[in-house]
Amino acid sequence: MYSEGNHLYFVGKVSGEPLSTMAALHNLIKKQGYTDITIDFRKATFLSPEFMIPFVTIVRSYRRDKVDFDFLIPEEQKAAALMSNTNWAHLVSPERYDSKAERNIKHLSARQYLTSEEHHDAVDASLEVILNSLPGMDRSRLKALEWALNEITDNVLNHAESPVGGVMQVMTFPKRRRAEFFVCDAGVTIPRSLRSGRPDLRDDTSALRAAIEEGVTRNTKTNQGNGLFGTFKCCEVSGGEFDVISGGVTLRHRPGELSVVKTTIPFPGTYVRASIGYDYDRLLEEALVFRGRAHNPSFDYIERVYQPGGEYISFSVNQELRAFGSREAGQYARTKVENLMDRFSTPVEFDFSDIRLISSSFADEVFGKLFEILGPIRFGQLCRFKNIDVTVQGLIDRAIAQRMSS
Repeated sequence: MYSEGNHLYFVGKVSGEPLSTMAALHNLIKKQGYTDITIDFRKATFLSPEFMIPFVTIVRSYRRDKVDFDFLIPEEQKAAALMSNTNWAHLVSPERYDSKAERNIKHLSARQYLTSEEHHDAVDASLEVILNSLPGMDRSRLKALEWALNEITDNVLNHAESPVGGVMQVMTFPKRRRAEFFVCDAGVTIPRSLRSGRPDLRDDTSALRAAIEEGVTRNTKTNQGNGLFGTFKCCEVSGGEFDVISGGVTLRHRPGELSVVKTTIPFPGTYVRASIGYDYDRLLEEALVFRGRAHNPSFDYIERVYQPGGEYISFSVNQELRAFGSREAGQYARTKVENLMDRFSTPVEFDFSDIRLISSSFADEVFGKLFEILGPIRFGQLCRFKNIDVTVQGLIDRAIAQRMSS
């Protein structure tokens, strides 16, 4: 990154912490007095969320202060598509770039949230992404991910007093068995917030280090102090990674090592990255342990959305699935169904209302393969159908018959 006048240029690989760019923006806007900035990514070839989420958050904060940004996306095709599909371009320049929030299946595109309702919707959308794209996700581990994501995103609304709320993004990596959460705000930093109620924490470094310990909060009367601690533990026990940049301090966890250091350039808010290995069987039991007792969150997303009656999963095919015409669409559908079945222990009732046709490849990928995995008895116990068109029923029956004869 380099600058000429009010023009910031990004070349090649754009990744890592964003502090030097924060300093450049501060210099141009606060010291040199520019109210219009050109952000030029035309020669960038790679972009990482570790850089982009804090970058777009601070840009949105400057926009609120009446700074205008001319935003130029990469010329390289893949980098340009990423910039658009992740919503990074939209968040920096919504007048020029449309939101792509509904386009992705594997990832939650970056989005801003300012209210509890927007926060609730963003977390729910994130959990849908996880159910759709991460195979082998049982109810217990989904609860741990839901709890961790809720905590680090809710901290923004409860503690940060951020004028632009929070910006969050969720990415899934099925081959690596990893889910990654990115959350950023432009408000009160963790050390400043924590030290306001904890005079025993004498510097920002010790305050940020204490923030990931159990029960540490600025106000024990209103808060339990387990949010960052529990999220950090989810990363630690699963062999994941955890990063925090807040004010003039950074915290970095990698398996077997933890460092908390001062930075020469302060960050005007808080950025959190939580990378969690979801394939760790005892994620919930070992990560969410408070006062010596394992915490099992009640009224989780599955119960609230899919299992209101408590016996079986209610699955409205028309509402839950986007497409029914290809094997690829069937793969995402089967991943979601298997995850909802919770290790093939919970029945699913498929409501086919308003579905008049599915492709034979979709029928085979979902129901033919489920029949092959479960066998006829368990398939009959776990898969129930209602409001199904005779043509659709025939396609499913034929897919099952072909699996039986092969």
